[in-house]
Amino acid sequence: MSFRDVATSTKRPIPLPKAVPLWELQGDRAKEAAVEAELYADELDLAWQSYLDSGGFPRAVAEHASDGRVSDSFVQDLGAWLHREVDKDDAPDSTALLLAELSRRSTSPLNRRDIAEELGYPNSQTLNVRLNRLVNSFGAIWCRQIDDTGRHIKGTQPKLYLVDPLVAHLGHRSRAGLATAETPTLNENALGVALARAVEEVQPGRWMAQDTIGYFRTAKGNEIDFSPVRVPTASGDRFTTPVEGKWVATGWRKGALTMENKFGRGVFATRSIVDTSHPAWALPAGLVALLLG
Repeated sequence: MSFRDVATSTKRPIPLPKAVPLWELQGDRAKEAAVEAELYADELDLAWQSYLDSGGFPRAVAEHASDGRVSDSFVQDLGAWLHREVDKDDAPDSTALLLAELSRRSTSPLNRRDIAEELGYPNSQTLNVRLNRLVNSFGAIWCRQIDDTGRHIKGTQPKLYLVDPLVAHLGHRSRAGLATAETPTLNENALGVALARAVEEVQPGRWMAQDTIGYFRTAKGNEIDFSPVRVPTASGDRFTTPVEGKWVATGWRKGALTMENKFGRGVFATRSIVDTSHPAWALPAGLVALLLG
């Protein structure tokens, strides 16, 4: 379930604006939604944080809504399913260890050699097999480095986002001693998946082709989490709006300058800030997710 689905099913007291095209995240309809969202900033913040805790699996959403927590039994069921899909021949806690490590590193390009060493795999190929199984099971999605035309830059390290917040929580929920998933990480993951879903909706097949989202790196080494990609429209190809996901409640302008300097526009997805007075807008991450679909 998307954030919109979860907010609707749990009857959250927040406005639910209609989704906008990927290239119009800074259009008139988005600005109207931003004005309304500012009146519900606290409620929207709580609803988004709740989603980052429960994820979108229907049973998890129902349990979280009624009990304030996803049950251990569902976490165990989900972990057992992923274990069968990803590394059924390894130790029972191997999937928890892998997911915890992937969650910790998901906001940075993936250094497979380091992860393989950290987890005690015999080589990077062993890790690659598990990562491919995780992606093929719809447990994760690649975010490749792309250029300013939206094309994948060969030979670069991709990021890997876990497709549901609860998957990111599986590590510490399944095995004692593992670090909990951090909210800024969950926030970026959820935004990336929402963008990927929206691209897939416009042009089916791109999810399976790993061609939905990509990050951009400037000449100075600064990154933009989700750089524009081409999507088809009735009037020809358009570029999606660049998006940066940062869990901040103040001081967003410095981070937004990278998008402005490169693309002259963009959405800086924050915790609660609403500011549409600059070339790059600040919008609450929950609102961005709603506008995406």
